Amino acid sequence: MSQPSDAKHSPLRLSASLPKRKPRREFTESEIGALGAVADTLIPAKGSNLSGSAVANFRALVTRAATILDSQFEELEALLREVGEIHTENLWNWLKDLDRSRPRDFYLISLIVTAAYVYSEEMKEALKYPVPHQNPAGMFEIADELSSGILDPVMERGPIYVSAK
Repeated sequence: MSQPSDAKHSPLRLSASLPKRKPRREFTESEIGALGAVADTLIPAKGSNLSGSAVANFRALVTRAATILDSQFEELEALLREVGEIHTENLWNWLKDLDRSRPRDFYLISLIVTAAYVYSEEMKEALKYPVPHQNPAGMFEIADELSSGILDPVMERGPIYVSAK
């Protein structure tokens, strides 16, 4: 496969961007309070289950979730300002109205708090959430899979080379 004549002079850009490792900025105390109020409203404590903001690393977890969703940070800031103006006893109804009238905004704020909750160490343990690990196939499993014909279409197609340079 030939490369364009200017390929030697221009850098190749990959189509996938690298995920951010640091938040745009740290949440303020009022923003963490608003996130905690939303978390506790959507995930109230019941029995031995913790409320949404009662997990040990709540601040770090919602910060990580917001880092992943960095492209929507301005929308999140605006939502948190709105939440800050709502009295706690009215928050459930406000969230229901938000879900009906602005489902994208509800999705954003609920995703951040529920992701923080589900990925907390307490909930991973309670849910028996599997830790990522390698589970390589054994020699006989590999042979069985290959003999099933799984690679036949690839072999029939022939080699394909795409330069990453």
